[in-house]
Amino acid sequence: MIMKNIRLITGVCAVLFLGQCDPPSKKTRTINIDHIVDLTHTLTSEFPFIPVKKLTYPFELIPMATLKENGVEANSWKIHEHLGTHIDAPNHFIANQKSIDQIEVKDLIVPVVVIDIEAKAAHDRDTELSVEDILHFEKNYGTIPENACVMMYSGWEKHLRDSLFVGLDAQQVKHYPGFSIEAIRFLLTERNIAGIGVDVLSFDRGMDENYRGHKILFAAGKWGAECVANLSTIPKTGATIIVGAPKVGKATGGFSRILAVW
Repeated sequence: MIMKNIRLITGVCAVLFLGQCDPPSKKTRTINIDHIVDLTHTLTSEFPFIPVKKLTYPFELIPMATLKENGVEANSWKIHEHLGTHIDAPNHFIANQKSIDQIEVKDLIVPVVVIDIEAKAAHDRDTELSVEDILHFEKNYGTIPENACVMMYSGWEKHLRDSLFVGLDAQQVKHYPGFSIEAIRFLLTERNIAGIGVDVLSFDRGMDENYRGHKILFAAGKWGAECVANLSTIPKTGATIIVGAPKVGKATGGFSRILAVW
C-alpha cells in the first residue's frame, strides 16, 4: 500500500491515469487519495489461462534487442487479449457493441464495492455470488452506488500457483466461482453498474462453457474485469477503482493496470 495525498477530480483530471480528459460536468466528484492499492497481478509465462484448444496460449516475453548487441533493451510480447489481470469489452461476445477503446473514461474511474464469498467458495468451488449475497452486503454496507464496479472476492488468488485456479477435472471441465445469472441481471436492472470484476479467470463460474453471464452483461454495454488481485486488502465500500484499459481499436479486451484508491 502506498500512502499519498492527492485530490483527483474525476471527469477533469482523468489524464493523470488514462491519458484522456472528459469535459467537466455536473456529476464531477472529488476523490481524496490517501491510499493506493495495486489490484494487478504480474503477468509472466506461468500465469494461468482458460485452455481453449488451438486458440489460447501462455504469455511469452521475447527479447528483441539487448544492451550488449544493440545498445538498447527491448522485448516483443506474444499475448492474447484475455491474459492476466484484464478487462473484457462488450464486443467480446456481442456484435456491434463497444470495443475496449470505446469505453468512456467516466466508466473506468468509478466507485468499487467488494462482496466477499470466500467462505462459500471454500466449501463449494462451483458456488456463485447470488442476489442474496448482494442484498446481505447492502444490509451491512449500504446500497451499491450508481455507476459502480462490483467485485467478487472468493479468495481464489490463493490458488494462483496451483491446479485449483483453473480447476480442471478428469473430464476437462473447469471449476471456480463466479457471478450468478440472476445477480448480473439484478445489478444491471436494479443498480445501474459500470462493470463487475472477479479474482478468478472468468466472472462466469468455470463450469459454464456458454458464458451466459458474459452475454447478458455485454449486451447491456458494461465491462468485466478478471484475475483481479488484492481485493481482500481494500475497503468493502468507499474506494474508487481506476482501470487502465489499453486503448486499442476494435480490441475485445486487454491486460490492464487496475488501481484502487481511497
